[in-house]
Amino acid sequence: MDIHSRFSATRPEDKRAKEYLQRNWGTIEKLADTISGGKYSQDKARKAAPPPQAQGLIIIDQAPPRRADEAVPYLRISLNGRVVIADTNTGVQLAFLGQIKRLNGEKCFFIATAENGFITPLDPEIADKIADLEQRSLNRAYTEDQLADDIKARLEIA
Repeated sequence: MDIHSRFSATRPEDKRAKEYLQRNWGTIEKLADTISGGKYSQDKARKAAPPPQAQGLIIIDQAPPRRADEAVPYLRISLNGRVVIADTNTGVQLAFLGQIKRLNGEKCFFIATAENGFITPLDPEIADKIADLEQRSLNRAYTEDQLADDIKARLEIA
């Protein structure tokens, strides 16, 4: 029985196999090209070539600079009924105000409070400002856009 470990010296068979592969490498590459339809050499040349460098290009970034320290809030009502305040610059949600759900067949606005079953309740200061909109029915007479306008007015969001 032979015991081989990674600490043992290189075996003579391994040395001979390595030398055999090195002597016949040209033939091996030709076979690889034949089998792959020339793709082997193309990939090898692409990996060996340096990446292209930009020369004579002028890149102008016309996007307005985004500053994380200046939050510009806006109100967003998503398709799934979530009503949130988000930052215009970063798109990050600043506050979750509530959700539009169905109650007795009508769409109503529910404020994010513990009483309404929300895990993270809304700040009481903000909740007090929009408390009169709790369970406000949304229909043709009072639409989501009007709800958004009322919330913006109460929270002084432009």
